[in-house]
Amino acid sequence: MIACPNCGRRDKQVKAGIAGDAQRYKCVSCGRRYALNVRPRKYPKAIQDRALELHVSGKSNRQIARELSVSAQTVGNWILNAPPANTATPAPPPTEPVVKSRVTIADVARHAGVSTSTISNYLNDKGRMSPTTRLRIEDAMKELYFTPNALVRAIRDRRTHTLGLVTYGIYDLEHHVERSIVAPMLGAINRAADNAGYDVLLYTGWPHRSRSHTGSDFVNGQIDGLLWMSPPPYHPQIRFAAASGLPVIAIMSRRVPNGVGYVVADNAYGMHETINYLLGRGHTRIAYLGAKGISDFIDRGAGYREGLATAGIAYDPEIEASELKWEQWSVEAVALVLQRWMQMKERPTAIVTVDDLLAEYAIDWIRGYGLRVPEDIAVTGFNGLPTTETLCGGITTVRQPFSEIGRIAVERLNAMISGAPVSECRITVPVSLVIRSSTERQTEHP
Repeated sequence: MIACPNCGRRDKQVKAGIAGDAQRYKCVSCGRRYALNVRPRKYPKAIQDRALELHVSGKSNRQIARELSVSAQTVGNWILNAPPANTATPAPPPTEPVVKSRVTIADVARHAGVSTSTISNYLNDKGRMSPTTRLRIEDAMKELYFTPNALVRAIRDRRTHTLGLVTYGIYDLEHHVERSIVAPMLGAINRAADNAGYDVLLYTGWPHRSRSHTGSDFVNGQIDGLLWMSPPPYHPQIRFAAASGLPVIAIMSRRVPNGVGYVVADNAYGMHETINYLLGRGHTRIAYLGAKGISDFIDRGAGYREGLATAGIAYDPEIEASELKWEQWSVEAVALVLQRWMQMKERPTAIVTVDDLLAEYAIDWIRGYGLRVPEDIAVTGFNGLPTTETLCGGITTVRQPFSEIGRIAVERLNAMISGAPVSECRITVPVSLVIRSSTERQTEHP
């Protein structure tokens, strides 16, 4: 077995043509070409020393070769085999760290002594390949710490095994994580995606950095499907993504374009049941505190009016406040509405709200106004986060099963990716009414 005269390696020495009457070889490990039993041409030492001087001055091997009338290969050999310079002090370390570049299939091919097309065939499981060649490729990949590019796998499998997610409420989540529905929904989506073998790609910036394009970011091949939490009704970006063939599921919005699935809570039923409960407690003057522009809130407002109509209670638009913008909810905004209601000759005896946070603001303001909750005014919320058990002494609320909603959303998106029709991917999840002290006086037991 022959050995490379440059690095001494005996393995991975391959034939590389004929030089005169001599067989030439190439060392796959170091890349050098050489021939055995060829007498090297002798050059005066003065020429070799001059070549080294020119190299130190910064000239290239080709420039040196032209100036000294020798081959560039010969110059390279002189430089490679030159003894180390006898300097008094060591050279200073480089100021910038050396960054190792990512290993490519060309690097693997050189290391394994095969062509790049052979590496490509191995990665894509194409063509015939001997066990020996396959083993050499696998050894080279291990030695070079090569990991196939995710895009290569995606092209091969036609799947990225990644789901995209667009959601609001991330920018300031740390300030109100216990009162946000985003946190439990993210947890549910993460668990469900992991169980289904997917990673989740979070599209940042929504809605604070609203995108100006038509949604092309979602259809560039990075994701297999898209989850969008509470998109605006019939939003153009979600329409573009679906029209491009990307499977899309909206969470907490059923007002979606054709081709888009959804998973929502039964908002209208939850509000309808709340009205029925308050009517059973003797309330007939029931006010509504909500917002427009969000699909779930629209359904809750419809449930409020349907509940009154079913009971034969006259609808009074003066005690339905839907003008609040959800992204600008504040104690001050709620106070303006409640002040108007409290100045009415026949003020409300109960207030239903579309969100637990609005219920909290309302209860705090009512008590600050000098009225009692629930004796003077009963208040209900919507969402049923764990904090409502103790918040303001306990808030009556409609509980949404966030874990179930997130799980079903991922499950239905996976089904759409596998070819399920949209009609099978539009799901309404039941809700439940939880009664607490904001609507019923608590009796002390001995």
